[in-house]
Amino acid sequence: MGKCTDGPRVGLALGGGGARGAAHVGVLRALERAGIPIACIAGTSSGAMVGAAYAAGLSPDQIERVFASVRFRDLFRPVWARDGWLDNSPLADTFEREAGRLNAEDLRIPFAATATDADTGEPVTLQCGPLGPILRATTAMPCIVRPVHLDGRRLVDGGVVHKVPVQLARAMGADIVVAVDLSFPYPWRRKKARHPLVFLMRMLEIMEQHLVAAQLDGADVVIRPWADCGTFEFHRYRAQILSGEAAAAKAIPAILACLDRFAAAGRPIPAPATDHAPATDHAPATDHAPAAGRETRPSTGAAAEARPALTPAPVAPAAHPAPAPRPGLLPLPAPGQTQASAP
Repeated sequence: MGKCTDGPRVGLALGGGGARGAAHVGVLRALERAGIPIACIAGTSSGAMVGAAYAAGLSPDQIERVFASVRFRDLFRPVWARDGWLDNSPLADTFEREAGRLNAEDLRIPFAATATDADTGEPVTLQCGPLGPILRATTAMPCIVRPVHLDGRRLVDGGVVHKVPVQLARAMGADIVVAVDLSFPYPWRRKKARHPLVFLMRMLEIMEQHLVAAQLDGADVVIRPWADCGTFEFHRYRAQILSGEAAAAKAIPAILACLDRFAAAGRPIPAPATDHAPATDHAPATDHAPAAGRETRPSTGAAAEARPALTPAPVAPAAHPAPAPRPGLLPLPAPGQTQASAP
């Protein structure tokens, strides 16, 4: 796994998208093949699931096998309560069965997930404590999955506020932020929604597109896989993985260019490790709280100053005004920002 110790720190911001989160597996595979060192991972919803598994020591191949075997019942169970139709406690059990019972601060790569306080609307950063409740909180889709009670809060999906946690990755100390956005338009949006759940998901995704545009402004490189599947279509995992791998391969030159700029400034690129031994119980590692007061980063996109990740998470204005999206198309990239997408 490409864990970075010295030199420029590459951080991943893995966005949410339900079953489309399988694309993150392809992205990780392409980055690993290119020898890109990963210093930290911030994830939302399914991005947090894949990011936590990778940070725990699972290889992209191992994570793909999980997608191949997982079924809806392995993630959710029906409850039909007032605050949601589904309970996602099976999701935590499935993760622990594959990766072990771990704490977020014990992972091999610094990791954090985002959630949203259902009562105040505040973003919440989760980077300490058992991974099971953290992953349940960040994947609790409002009105569909019941909120998760954690540390006295009712928490729901982090995508409500931070669909792609670019600011969080920067706050964790990343010099170069590679964002993976799974909100790329896909054809079935043109069809009429015939089921209330499908209609609800489509309305949420329309709102998210405008929110994501501003968040991606702070990334150095944006990867957009062609996400041609619905939120719960987990059986289409293979196509999503291939799409993520293709989109990430297109972005490799831009990431290497960012690393070269740091090398030219006297900060050499560290050699990534490739150990993917499954994580086991071990002594707690030092808490991966980001260091405050980091120097200004010579990145290609808008770089916000790093700061400690608190609860609730800090929210900083984007360095560039969010570009207005064109009808039916993706938002324009921020000045100097590189975007790559699969055909």
